[in-house]
Formats: sequence, C-alpha cells, structure tokens
Amino acid sequence: MQNHGMEFLFIKGNTKCADSTQLQSVRQYHPKLNSLRMKGFLQFFDLMNKQQQDQQLMKTCSQCTPQLLPTVVSYPPRIEIHNRKSSETKLIIKRNLFETLPDSNSLDKCKKELRVIPLKQFQVKKATTNKNELNKENQEINDLPVMIAFTNNINVVPPERTFYKAFITKGNNGTLIRQCLKLRSWWILIDQPCEDLNLYWTQLRKQQEYDSVKRYQLENVQFTKQQKKSIKDKIKFNIEESEFQLFNQSTILRVHNHLQCNFQVCNKKALFYNMKNYYLSLNEDPFQYIPLTYHVKTGVNDPAFIEFENFAKSNNSNLWIIKPGESSNRGNGIQVANSIAKVKQIISQQNLHLSNSKKTFIIQKYLEKPLLYNKRKFDIRCYMLMTSVNNTFKAYWYKEGYIRTSCKEFNLDDVDDKFTHLTNDAVQKKNQNYGKFETGNKISYNEFQKYLNDQHNYNFQIILDQLKKLSIDIVKATYQHLNPNKLFYSFELFGLDFMIDSDMKPWLIEVNTNPCLETCCPLLARLITHLIENTVRIAIDPMYPPPLSKKKHLQESKNLMELVFSSTLINEKTSQPIIKEDDEEHSDVDEDD
Repeated sequence: MQNHGMEFLFIKGNTKCADSTQLQSVRQYHPKLNSLRMKGFLQFFDLMNKQQQDQQLMKTCSQCTPQLLPTVVSYPPRIEIHNRKSSETKLIIKRNLFETLPDSNSLDKCKKELRVIPLKQFQVKKATTNKNELNKENQEINDLPVMIAFTNNINVVPPERTFYKAFITKGNNGTLIRQCLKLRSWWILIDQPCEDLNLYWTQLRKQQEYDSVKRYQLENVQFTKQQKKSIKDKIKFNIEESEFQLFNQSTILRVHNHLQCNFQVCNKKALFYNMKNYYLSLNEDPFQYIPLTYHVKTGVNDPAFIEFENFAKSNNSNLWIIKPGESSNRGNGIQVANSIAKVKQIISQQNLHLSNSKKTFIIQKYLEKPLLYNKRKFDIRCYMLMTSVNNTFKAYWYKEGYIRTSCKEFNLDDVDDKFTHLTNDAVQKKNQNYGKFETGNKISYNEFQKYLNDQHNYNFQIILDQLKKLSIDIVKATYQHLNPNKLFYSFELFGLDFMIDSDMKPWLIEVNTNPCLETCCPLLARLITHLIENTVRIAIDPMYPPPLSKKKHLQESKNLMELVFSSTLINEKTSQPIIKEDDEEHSDVDEDD
C-alpha cells in the first residue's frame, strides 16, 4: 500500500472514529501521512489489522490451516482518491463492498470460498480530475474566508456536520449582530452562555472568557502556487511563508469579541503613553499627530501639572480640554477651560471615581482653529478591525466612515457649552436641535467631499490617506501589548475618532472599544450593517466554516476591509514600555446605552 505524495486521508462515512492505534496502522503504509480524518468504516481498519495478523499467523504457525484462520472476508474494495483542496485528499470507500462472514466455528454455514487479501495487494490509485472538479477547487481557493485563514498561516478544515453556538448580549444594537449570524445556517443563537459556547459577543471585556481558551497543536502543510497566486491577486497579500497549518477543531473553539488588554488602545492615558513612546522611538515629535498632552496623576502638585502650567504661561496658551484619564466614555467628565485657574479648579474637584478608584486627568491642547462644517464643529469616525490568529496579528482599515456634527455654531466665548464643543452622540442627542441640520447629525464622506469642493477646493481622499496612516501607527504602537497570553484566536472592532484643523491637518483624538453600532439614520443603517457583515466575514467566518453538509447561501458582499498591517511582514520590532492596567478599564465603553 504505497502512495508517496499522500499527506491527508479522509474517509467519508456516518460514524466517527479516531483511534490512535488505527492511525498508526495506516501510517506504516503511508510514511508521509500527517493527518487522518475518519468518519465510519471501522471494518476497513479491522480488515487491515486482521489480515496482518493472519499473515503473521500463517508464517509462524505451520500447523494452522486456512480453514482454521479467522474468517473476516473482504472483496477488493473500490477506492478513489481525488483532491478536495490542494492540501487535502479524499478517500471514498464503497461500504457495500465490505462483508464480514461467520467465524471458523460456523464454516459450514458459509458457502463462499474464503480468502485473505495480503496488504501489499491493497493499492490506492488517484482518480483523474475533470474540469468541473478543477473549477470547484479554484472556487474554494478564491473563497474570501479561506484566503483570510491562509494569510494567518492556517487552513480550517470544515466539519462534516455541526452547529456553532453564539451568545450575544443586548444593547448597542446586538440585534444587528444576531441578524448577521442568522444568515449563516450553521450558527445557533442561545439565551445563556454555556460550556460549549463558540462566540461570546458583549459590550464589556470579560476576563473569564479568556481563561477558557485552549492552546492547539497544528500540523504543517505546504502552500501551493495556485493558493499563493489567488491570495495575492484578490486580497493583495503576499505569502512569504512556505507552510500553513491544518486546524479542524472549530466546534470546540471559543472566542470573545474583545482583545485581551484592549485598554492599551482605548484608554485615553494608555493610548497617550503608547503613541508618545512609539513616535519618540522613531525620533519623531508625537505632538505632530496627537494634541499636546499632559497626564496629571496627583493633582496640582504633580510634575506633569507643573510642566503644563509653565508651558501655558510662557506660550500664553489658555484654551485646554480636560478629560478623565479613565472611564470617560460618552463624553462623561470632559470639560473645556480657557484659563490655568479653570484647569486647576477642575482637577482639584474630585480625586476618586464613583467606584472609589483613583482618578487621573488628561490635559490636552484644544484645537482653537478646527475645520468647520457649515460653521459647526465636527469629528470623523473611522473603524479598525484587529485580529490575532495563530500568533499572527493583523489590522484592517474599513474604507467607509462618517462625519459627526454638533448642533450649535462654533465659538470660543462659552467654553461650558457642551453642544458646541463635544460632538459625541451621547451629548448631542440631548439638544433640541439634534437632527435639525443633518439627519442624526451625520453626513457621509461623499457629502463632506461636496462641501470641501464648494468651500475649500480640497480632496478629502488626501485626509483619509493620512487618517489611515495614523491608524497604522496606532496598531504599531500597541499590538505588542494586546493579547499578551498569545491566545490562539481573538479579535476586536474599534472606533477611531479624528479631527481636522483649518490647515487640513488631521489629529488623533481617541480610540473606542465597543463603538456605537446604533442605526439612528439611513446613512448608519447602511454603513453599520455592511460594517458588521464585513467584520464577521473577516474575523469569524474563516475560523468557523460552514459544515460540509451545509450549502452556502450567503449573498456576495463587497469587502471594504483593507489589510493594512500584518505582524508577519514586520522585520524590525520596536520594544515599547508596558502600560499597567487600572481597575476601571473594563468600563471604557463608547456610546452604548
């Protein structure tokens, strides 16, 4: 039984079988056999083992006669092997070609001539693939989730038949997440978390979800030229590695929709330190990308406050925005000050959060000359998807976003008016003019481009390219701190906020975990729905493929996720200081109600 190129044996049937002893019995005739998937046909392996024992018995016991041998009888089975994928071989054995006859004590009941087939006569021949099979193979290679898995150096083998289980909490449009999974008939939505849960989607980061993640040992398989070419052509990713790994345990794979230690990105003070350290490591001024910032930990006697005070006095700079260093989601605790005395008053008011944890403050230079939209302040919401699979960290830039506008005209006379200075939805929707000028206080990129054409004769794509570069810097500054325990599989969708000044220069403001997914206007109804579908296709579908018994009924959806970062393509890694976690980090949620 010889087949020098065989690497993967697949036996199709109805009952599962995974005995290591049977695997060994096959491997001795297939030296290059790396992986075995068996579903049924125990008779096949019983036959092989029994015939081997019979041959040994015939050699060692001259007194035995063929009539006294165990009489497991088989006719030569018809066996076909053809490629299911370039890395997989499928072995089909016709069950009706197996027969088990009575033992030697009841030979009188058997009228057929008994014979034992030597194992050396058992041969496997490769079936000729026709054009339809080749087209099917190419179609599988071109499937986006399969290619995404390949870029993570992994090929997830779909199960024969199964269902994956998802628990999705209410709030922040959890209904939309559920609707997206309902389109996939291989997912089941459950009402309560359970031990065999596959997807846990919630607003807050749950530490216990990371404790249940297992580590997996995978087997290496060679890439084919066709696989490399398809991936490079379709998703612009060049596979340098010569091997990928097989993974066939998706049914027990568990994932949480938040990266472990995501506070390194979405916490204001942690983001400030990470970005500052990253740019300094490149000998660049961090305050060319983020507003001038001071982190005050211990009130007016803190060295950072003294440094701020000296700068403000010497530069006659009095307009500042003060934010809690932690737990400042939805605009909570953010204030604008137009004097050093006002700043001192704000940071002296309260030293503890409601949970009695220590409060710190971010003092940041306010953009005095922001670019305005119809005389009102705005910011730009963008999205970034980060995935960590099989020790490969990737980031995807979502090509669409939107503009969030304020309800009132911009002026610096009243710094206490939040409806003028804070564009957060949680703040603006409390104003009576919310939605008066733009539906839901939102406009699309296309609408904003028309405004720029009319008022400034400027191409918005130039700004978007700069925002994308800033987002890549965020990933480079933080990815080494995310998923520190190297969990096999994790992902998270982040919301990024930027502002533009009157010189068309972009500034990074903050990054949000659990970005608002509510669809308060037609623009967001379309954009957010497509965003979630793209997120599931990139982050979830590659690891939970439909079972072989399920047909794909998903409609084609344009992919707007652009791969902008991969840890496998980074040659020089800078070492950044680790920012420690605080007690309040789990509650940094964007705008969820």
